[in-house]
Amino acid sequence: MGSTVSFEGSITALAIFMLVNSITPGPNNLMLLHGSIKRGFWACRWHMLGITLGVTIMLWLSYWGMAALVVSFPAVMLIIKVLGTLYLLWLTYQMAKTNFTAIINEALLQERQRQQAGESVIEVKKSFGELPLSFGQALLFQWLNPKAWTMTVVAPSLAMFNAGRPWLDNYSLLAMSAVINILSISCWAAGGHWLRKLVHLPRVMRVIHAVIVLMTLYCALTLWL
Repeated sequence: MGSTVSFEGSITALAIFMLVNSITPGPNNLMLLHGSIKRGFWACRWHMLGITLGVTIMLWLSYWGMAALVVSFPAVMLIIKVLGTLYLLWLTYQMAKTNFTAIINEALLQERQRQQAGESVIEVKKSFGELPLSFGQALLFQWLNPKAWTMTVVAPSLAMFNAGRPWLDNYSLLAMSAVINILSISCWAAGGHWLRKLVHLPRVMRVIHAVIVLMTLYCALTLWL
């Protein structure tokens, strides 16, 4: 009876931890918000899947001992913070250069052309690192994302089972974490898609743009606080 309560308590603790870390503002969510404002929710699908798979792989490796390794060698996390900060500063600069109104109008025009031509998809050529990210870029970014590292290193300590059916338990936890993650980040992409409706209000879009840029810069700076 006691082990069952402990099991359920661990599951609840992990679920809450993953939800809080996945849905609160961070680099991934701000990138999705920015990308979905530019291109819409559907254009962010590979970005979202890349984030979720990347985090899941990191969590799986943490269950195999990566968490203990990172904790044992603080220099590893320092390197991650430095690289993550540099990337976020570069991303902030790229975001600051974006003209939301022009990009959204272009995307809406392409959408109308697609509908008139009866095409299902219009491929948009993007430069490397342009938001929304590709599946591979989003997956690889998780290894430079200190928030993802913190989440995946701490998570195993909340629900780690060494008795009974540990492999089944751990894979169930991975599946639960992946579902929580993708549903959480989808909220940010959906929010960005909704904000596209305000494109006819340039001043409002400029304010939204400035807030996203400043929040991304804040994420870079808070890595050292």
